[in-house]
Parts: sequence; structure tokens; C-alpha cells
Amino acid sequence: MQPQHEKNGTFDAVSLLSGGLDGILATRIVSDLGVRVLALHCASPFFGYLPGPGGDAFIRHMADRYGFTVRIEDVTDSYMEILAAPAHGYGGNFNPCIDCKILMMQRAREVMEEVGGRFIVSGEVLGQRPMSQRRDAMRIVERDGGVDDILLRPLSAKLLTPTLPEREGWVDRERLYDFSGRSRKPQMALAEQLGLTEYPSPAGGCCLTDPIVSERIRTLFEEGQKPRPEFIGLLRIGRPFRLPGGSILSVGRNQGENTRLEEMTAPGDLLIKLKDRPGPLGLMRGECSPEDVRIAGSIVARYAKVENGESVAAVFGKDINAPGDELQVSRARDEDIENMRF
Repeated sequence: MQPQHEKNGTFDAVSLLSGGLDGILATRIVSDLGVRVLALHCASPFFGYLPGPGGDAFIRHMADRYGFTVRIEDVTDSYMEILAAPAHGYGGNFNPCIDCKILMMQRAREVMEEVGGRFIVSGEVLGQRPMSQRRDAMRIVERDGGVDDILLRPLSAKLLTPTLPEREGWVDRERLYDFSGRSRKPQMALAEQLGLTEYPSPAGGCCLTDPIVSERIRTLFEEGQKPRPEFIGLLRIGRPFRLPGGSILSVGRNQGENTRLEEMTAPGDLLIKLKDRPGPLGLMRGECSPEDVRIAGSIVARYAKVENGESVAAVFGKDINAPGDELQVSRARDEDIENMRF
């Protein structure tokens, strides 16, 4: 028996979809059982695709590739509060994984009620993550997330207590799975079986699981600062610096990072490059005081082919392909900028 609408909603279930293989499989499994699923993508500067060009591209990709209907929820404000003092602590780095899962479940419950759904779907696999996917941690997430008995985990369902959707026959438990552990082979085999020949690699996800990025952000919190959300992206890429006036500079380490920094440019940002010299691109965000601008230019020169004491022209502008203001700068000395590094 398939679920019938009791409200004026459009969907029977809400599936949490980060964009990784597990969430894709879980959403596809339940969809193939005839359930009308809304895929919910929770995003913040730390993970996911926020509303805007990147989010729009993600929605189109999921629709074109998998036939999913995706809704993006910006959870930045709530997540920043959690990050400052997570009730269930941090993982191996500055990653509050259990509290993050709880937040997503709470948001999924709200959306489920809004669209008239009956249950929630997650791609979690028992034992896959050391902090948040232990059996006891999964129970905490259900309880504190307010989704006890309505959270279906299709990939590990046969290893877990049957939930309301299974007991009521809204989904066929026999067509669910018993995956566990860290191996990705069962998921990859299932993807092949379902004809999913292209899907994301296991790498990626939340930047707070990266030891280097995590430590950069932890530093700000330990200093009593709550990072401005718009700064987080610059701490995730390249060589980031905190300039004396409060602005943030990130300098690309290769062409790929230069391209990403250019793509990240937002209103109010400054892009920095050296005139007539090969080298890195810098992206500056914040107040951009004249002194910070000068220092930013000298830091970009530090990572280009510039001799000590040589004066070069740095170009500052909103668009790397348009003329900008020029400023003569010298290559920064390592000892002068060491305390600005993240």
C-alpha cells in the first residue's frame, strides 16, 4: 500500500540529500517504491550548495540526472549557533556531526509537515561514520531531531527496528537493504544495478572534517569571534590570511584555485592580480581598507615571480577581466605576514 495524502501537500516523504551517493541511492530506492519524494538539501558555508547560481545548478543537475525534485534550505544561522557549543561535542576535528544531523532532521520534519508528507528518508549507513552513525548516535539523532519512528534509512533498514512506514506498508521492507560498515562496495554495486553510472566520489562533504580548514575556523571561535558566514568560503580554499583591518584574503595555489576564487567573487569583494606577471590570484573580502589593500597586494606578490625589493604593479578590481585600480607593491617578507596566516 502506497501512502495517500491526508493534506493538500504534494509529497509523501522528504529525503535528506547532500548530493553524495548514499543520499542519491536512498532517494531513488524510495522513489522506485512509488513514494513521491521531495529531496531536501540543507546548505551552509561549510557544506552544500547555498541558494544562488551554485544551488540552481545543483537543482538542475539532480533533476536532469536522477529525476529528483530538490528544495534547498539555508541552515547557516542555526548551524553557526551549534558550532559555537554543540550539545553532543565535536568529532575528530571541529565537526559537530551529531548536532548537525539533529538540525537537519528538525528541518526535514518541518518541511515534511509543510508539504503533507508522512515520513523522512536518510541515506545513513549503520557503522559508516565513527561519530554520527553508530547505533546509539543514530538513536540520539532520531530522538532529539523529533523524527522517532518516522525516519527511514533504506540502506540499513533490515538491520534496524522496523519504522512506521515499514509497519504500515507505505514501503516494502523486503525491498530495503542491510548495508553496514565503512566499505562503499555495496553502494557502488547497487548503483550499477540501478543504472546509476555517474555519481559523486566519497570525498568531499563538510569542510569541518578537513583538519586544516577545521583548525582555521576553530581558531576564530577560540578567540571569541563568531566568523562571518561570508568569510568561511575563503577559509576553505587557497592560502588564507587575516589582515590587520579585519578583511580576509585568500591566495590561489594553482590555476584551479585561481578559477574557483574568481567564481566565488561577490559584491564588495576585490580580486587582485599582478600586472604583466604570471602568478596567483587573490580574493579579498571585508572592509578592504587602504592599508589592507596594500598588504594584500604584497602578499600576492610574495607567491609570484617577484624578487625581494622589486616593485611591481598590483591590479585591484571587481572583475579580473576588466581594468582596475593599480598600486605599486613589493614582495611581502615571510616574517611580516606570518602572524596573519590562518
